Amino acid sequence: MCYKIVCSLLLLCFIGLACSSSSSSSSNNLAGYAGYTKYTVQHGDENIFQYMVDLQTNDSDVDFWLLTRNMSVLTVGPQRKPQFESRLAQLGVDYKTQPLMELMAALEANSTYTDGEDEDFEECQPGADCDAERPHSRKRRQARGFFSHYPRYHEILNFMSGLAARYPQFCRYESLGRSNEGRHIAGLSISLNSRVRPRRVAYIQAAAHGREWITTQTVLYLAYELLSNLRAFQRVLQDVEVFLVPLVNPDGYEYTHTSDRFWRKNRHHYGGISCHGVDINRNFGNHWNYQGASQNHCSEVYSGTAPNSEPETSAVVRYLEFNRHRVKLSLDVHSFGKFIFYPYGYARNTVPPTVSTLRSVALRAANQIGKYRGTRYTIGTSASILYEASGSLDDFAYGSLGIPLSYTLELPGEEFHVASSDIIHVCKETFAGFVEFIRHVSLY
Repeated sequence: MCYKIVCSLLLLCFIGLACSSSSSSSSNNLAGYAGYTKYTVQHGDENIFQYMVDLQTNDSDVDFWLLTRNMSVLTVGPQRKPQFESRLAQLGVDYKTQPLMELMAALEANSTYTDGEDEDFEECQPGADCDAERPHSRKRRQARGFFSHYPRYHEILNFMSGLAARYPQFCRYESLGRSNEGRHIAGLSISLNSRVRPRRVAYIQAAAHGREWITTQTVLYLAYELLSNLRAFQRVLQDVEVFLVPLVNPDGYEYTHTSDRFWRKNRHHYGGISCHGVDINRNFGNHWNYQGASQNHCSEVYSGTAPNSEPETSAVVRYLEFNRHRVKLSLDVHSFGKFIFYPYGYARNTVPPTVSTLRSVALRAANQIGKYRGTRYTIGTSASILYEASGSLDDFAYGSLGIPLSYTLELPGEEFHVASSDIIHVCKETFAGFVEFIRHVSLY
């Protein structure tokens, strides 16, 4: 069964490489944003904050990039702009604006794309002794090449299958299921012996929201560094399996490359309804649709028709439920804001019984991240720092499955598009935090 899954994934990779277009990130992914404006709004009081929360939940004509109790970052189209600015003036709100296309032009100038055939990373074929054939310095150069741009879906699968082929004793490549559009939700299992199931699992996923490209790269970098330096991490991996899902929402991710750079949801199409997609981070079955979610199909936080209704969500749920007695860490990687959230997110005044442990581990991880270049994370519940939102993975893993260490990590940045020159630095600093989280798995 595992052999069939891997062969299927490899075949998909080769088909994707053969059929890929000559451009990885088409200019069409910004075609609909002419005249849009990015707003940074300071919240003077609770009334303004609640106004912003209502906008995010109920208004499909605005797109929130960040919403905290003190400020919002959002984009507004040209037709809605006069009405929105009039309302801000009525509320007496301070805000700054920037033309969205001007911002993206500056970011694109510092970004790199490929056609998916990454010249710097060569896939290791099964049976080959790649470590012996490839000098260490060359492997490092190849890794730097891969982590200097944003890969497409088939390139990500190619990279993952290459790691599994190069380190068959320590790495297993598999599929958790398929997305709405039939793409594999691919996973990597890393342990000191892939033939033996360790007693504990650290589960880490990324890119539940399609537009958060940097998240996938940080998880792939974790896989690469662990496998390239197994001797250094033997104690961390002792009786621990690290299971990584770098691309939970492959359809949304691909759509952001080809059609809409800021697409958030999956690509679920509903017959007779013009709006598409479900917010995977509102679809998990813990206090589903309770707060910070919407039943409006056009909303960015549309929670779906039922808990765990989406194939992407149900694939994750199946894995976690089947391994619920082994999984000790669930970590959902998002962008952006520099936050580490622990449960609960569905209600502001609801605190988990193990809050002191959750906070202590998060502080240790944040401290390790900060050692690289001083990045400082804010720690707490998303309900207290941002806003109340139900249906997230961290609430589900902790509240429904009893996974003791459950977190959401919001990576650094001031927008979703991190410049290519900074990808490797975000990956390196986040790697230190990942390792610290994984260290604590051995305590359970």
